[in-house]
Amino acid sequence: MIATERMDYILQKLEAETTVTIKEIAASLNVSEATIRRDFERLEQKGLALRVRAGATKTGGSPLGNVAPLITSEKLTEHMEEKNVIAKAAASLIEDGQCIFLDGGTSVAQLIDFIQDKRVKIVTPNLLIPRKLYNMDMDIFLIGGRYMHFHESTVGTYAEKMISQFHFDYAFFGCSGIELNNQLAYNDDIETVPVKEVAMRCADKSVLLADSSKIGKTSVCRFASLSSFDNIIIYEPENLSIGFPSNFTIVKE
Repeated sequence: MIATERMDYILQKLEAETTVTIKEIAASLNVSEATIRRDFERLEQKGLALRVRAGATKTGGSPLGNVAPLITSEKLTEHMEEKNVIAKAAASLIEDGQCIFLDGGTSVAQLIDFIQDKRVKIVTPNLLIPRKLYNMDMDIFLIGGRYMHFHESTVGTYAEKMISQFHFDYAFFGCSGIELNNQLAYNDDIETVPVKEVAMRCADKSVLLADSSKIGKTSVCRFASLSSFDNIIIYEPENLSIGFPSNFTIVKE
């Protein structure tokens, strides 16, 4: 069965059942779960479905049971080639001796792979980052606070207070969506926004990282205006007719 046939089948199931899981669709079509996950991703990009934890729901429909948006650990394999290209471009901005802030999320976590040999100080609430370390001499300050398993990071008053004690040469952020019409970056959890805002105030330069799936999307809450970032590094989207502000850096390879 080719991709278009699989996606037609998924849409028919969504019409009948509202919510479907990767496992059940993969079993029904006798294909791998990775294949179905990519199909769900394409349907979401076309606005025909909304990915949720372990499955997808009908656009405009209400998720059933305990279905929730993808958690951070489930995003680790999403758009990884794009995230590596973006992270490499971001790493080129960093120089020895600098202090940098690394936000939560998988896009920012990839940056650590490209700066482990640099002599920098890293401040982060992102608990994915220490797991990726091979340079044990790297100077990292892990931000405390309330642990959010959903995001693999910390939030809250204590996190914000700790961050406010630092001065950053660069602060690197992730987001859930970038809307060009209103020039806004969005986030999928309002509790993580204050942490981001404090880090932005403490940074000389703020940089937003986003893979192509984030372009043209909104989410639960507004994070910041696009003009508040010194640089926005995105992977080249398919539709290049979109106009991008001057603070965008579009990368491909």
